[in-house]
Amino acid sequence: MNARPVREHCRDVLLGLLRYHRSGLFMLAVGVGLASGAGAVLFRTGIDAWTRLLTGAQDYTASLGPSVGALSGLGRWFLVVAPVISGLMIGPIMSRLGGTRTGHGVAGVLWSSRRSDGAMAPGPAAATVVSAALAIGGGGSVGPEGPIAELGASTASLFGRRLGLPRRAMRLLAAAGTAAGIAAAFNAPLAGAFFAMEVVLVDFTVDAFTFVVLACVSSTVLSHHLLGTSLSLSLPTLNLTGDAQLGWVAVLGVLGGLVGVGFSRARYLSADAATAGADRLRLPRWARPAVGGLLVGGILLAVPEMYGESSAVLGRALDGRYTALALGGLVLAKIVATSVTLASGMPGGVFAPSLFIGGVLGASFGTLVAPDRPQAAAVFGVLGMGAVFSGAARAPMTSVVLIIEMTGQYSLLTPLMLAVALSTVTGRFLTRSTIYTEELRRRGMIIEDPQAPTSVGARFQERWRQTHHPASRRDRGAADAGAGGAAAEPGEPRCGDDDSAGPGR
Repeated sequence: MNARPVREHCRDVLLGLLRYHRSGLFMLAVGVGLASGAGAVLFRTGIDAWTRLLTGAQDYTASLGPSVGALSGLGRWFLVVAPVISGLMIGPIMSRLGGTRTGHGVAGVLWSSRRSDGAMAPGPAAATVVSAALAIGGGGSVGPEGPIAELGASTASLFGRRLGLPRRAMRLLAAAGTAAGIAAAFNAPLAGAFFAMEVVLVDFTVDAFTFVVLACVSSTVLSHHLLGTSLSLSLPTLNLTGDAQLGWVAVLGVLGGLVGVGFSRARYLSADAATAGADRLRLPRWARPAVGGLLVGGILLAVPEMYGESSAVLGRALDGRYTALALGGLVLAKIVATSVTLASGMPGGVFAPSLFIGGVLGASFGTLVAPDRPQAAAVFGVLGMGAVFSGAARAPMTSVVLIIEMTGQYSLLTPLMLAVALSTVTGRFLTRSTIYTEELRRRGMIIEDPQAPTSVGARFQERWRQTHHPASRRDRGAADAGAGGAAAEPGEPRCGDDDSAGPGR
């Protein structure tokens, strides 16, 4: 028997298994998870290396003060120079290599999933990851989850396109890659899975969940092997004393929702202002991150605690080492620093900044309502992390699971669920958009919210439609008659218009 036909037959059988059978897709999920986990590890290594080169420390906010690294001769003025240097490197990289029709970060993943088959180009994703490492290591106040989500989705695209997978399998693979990257970055495999289901797929099926979980587990195992298994936030065992404290938890939940929405608004108002200013000054695109880096440097000079992810500052806040007034100032500073960093064109995520804002907000709240309790800052800080993230991203299950996995505080599960639920309700009451979908709305893509909006949310949606789609005003009556409020424009995709189900649906 000729060996060539045998090899071709075996190849066809294997390709058929990978393309159309659940078992093959599950094997692909493991491969995507390992590849995304490796990318997340390299990304983290790059951030740490650039931070150490510029500051002399793996986390500058642990020590603060002047640089003891390559910029030690500048004293405290290195805080201005570091983001400018990063911006000068980021601008050419993103302008030459980062161009993509899908966009970047989590919003880019959502765009590709809704507009096309979930595919993302690997070149722009690699440029984004390199630029984000330079941004965070150079003091940019952003997080790693946006670039790592894009990297995971683009890695999955390489697998899917090489194998010629059908559309629904490609989209599922992209969601798995996104989840795997986030799982490895935050050492939170289950949270990564829920993020993919809640935010990317907006679809819960047994097969899809199994597929995503396999990717998250494999990426986390690899990350544990290379980076260790320690919790993201190491805290003593915390408890909420008495059911009477649940009233304060409810207040914090509402407050977290308000702050989460405010953070989202500030992020896009800053982007609008930066775009208008750059156009007025006729700044070339490659120069904008450097100019923005100068503004970021000014913020860091005034509040050096905003350098990078500010992990050590969050830890001190939860330990109760700041006054309530100082913590409130840190919340405002983080919102401004993150908004300016992103508006300048430096890539990065809002995941980690929202956790910081929530943790510091909760610590301030706990210091005010229970000044006689030593653990009040930590307890309410942990609850605030989930509340603000859920208020901004509208992902309650992800918020609950993420905070538990990051802190190990299972005793706070019930109050955390309450805070996150009220934060989500507050956010939905104020606006239909999330910090991710707002970017898509600005690009002309309306994503239907899985729950009908309140009257307040509907009014915001109608105002947005009138501003961006004047032609749709004649259809307002028909849109108002719909069950979910405003309808999408003719020809515009809405979440659920296409076949987004995973295998087996």
